[in-house]
Amino acid sequence: MRQEIMEKIRTNKEWRNYLRKEPSWYRLLSRNPYQIEEFERASLQFYKKTFPDRLGRLNDGIQMASALMYMMQSQFFQPAPQAAPQPEEASETAAQPEEAAEQTGEMSGNEQ
Repeated sequence: MRQEIMEKIRTNKEWRNYLRKEPSWYRLLSRNPYQIEEFERASLQFYKKTFPDRLGRLNDGIQMASALMYMMQSQFFQPAPQAAPQPEEASETAAQPEEAAEQTGEMSGNEQ
């Protein structure tokens, strides 16, 4: 392999590691040193550093943040649970003795 190609590979840690993981590139670059650009693209694809990969990671991060925001909103901003509506007749009859006791100044045993 040409010396300048080896120097380029030695200066870039990712290229060096990729070359060790894909040794077929030794032979390809020795035979045709002008394939260094293809080697660089293959390395970027291997390490998921291409533009589409970065966009995918950004999209995943945005979706995760959106899901967390939705969970936070649903947990902290839930409406207060409402009591089941009682029939009007039962609530009126229950309220009448209490009103009468308040008017006369009497208190039941539970209120003391």
